[in-house]
Amino acid sequence: MASWDVAVIGGGAAGLSAAAAAAQSGRSCVIIDRMGGGGELMNVGLLHGMPEGVAGPDLAGRLLEEAVVAGAELAIAEVVALVRAGGRWLVSTSDGDHHAHSVILAIGLAPGTLGIPDETDWQARGLSHCAACDGPLYRGLPVVVAGAGRWAEQEARELAAVASSVTLVTQGTAKPSPDGFAVLDGRILTLQGTTGLEAVIVQPTGGGAVERIPTQAVFVQTGRRPDTGFAPADLARDVEGRLITDATGRTNLPGLFAIGDACAAAHRTLHAAIEDGQRIGRTVS
Repeated sequence: MASWDVAVIGGGAAGLSAAAAAAQSGRSCVIIDRMGGGGELMNVGLLHGMPEGVAGPDLAGRLLEEAVVAGAELAIAEVVALVRAGGRWLVSTSDGDHHAHSVILAIGLAPGTLGIPDETDWQARGLSHCAACDGPLYRGLPVVVAGAGRWAEQEARELAAVASSVTLVTQGTAKPSPDGFAVLDGRILTLQGTTGLEAVIVQPTGGGAVERIPTQAVFVQTGRRPDTGFAPADLARDVEGRLITDATGRTNLPGLFAIGDACAAAHRTLHAAIEDGQRIGRTVS
């Protein structure tokens, strides 16, 4: 059983940044990630708001290299349980157990859902969660993105480069500035089509007549929650299942921290995720 000062669960931008900072501060550190590091960055193309020409996998590779060079180790495994035992944390994974004085949860958000009946029936028939993966399939065709926040905007911008039109259906409080796509404030009620998706029916926020938007695909970035099934039941969460922390990233449980999009107070920007990871990684104790 391996023993560490810090275990970081999740290898996205926030987690890799935290691991690098912790290792640079002289702490032994392991990054536990089921996909080998990179997180959601591995599924996005050119990153809006980053230096020109920087794509998600490029940034992921750079952050992982920084963490490993600093001395952090990478464990590719699925976390199945997190238990407080003897004043330390026991992190049980699909590839063995780890003990750590402190644990940083950088788990991001699970794939979203529209929350409509028969949603799963549309998988592979026009329902997607990854513009970089499936966007090229809809080159020259109309598409819809559902969601709010940085990843929804990123998906819409990426799809705008290939689709004939992009509509972002959002209920976010802060509306993005249109950049090659239309924005509709509302929520999707149903999907329509025969052999494949042909349209979405949207209820505008505030009421009014529903709108039918022709589309060949909908990329879902709404209804996303952190997957905390492995975590203690008494870990404090808000009504959306996001983790409640103080300004130092501490949760309500001793030695357990949380950073990035999984947190209720997250700013939902890539820069903020990296900065929070660096700050908390340096100070975690």
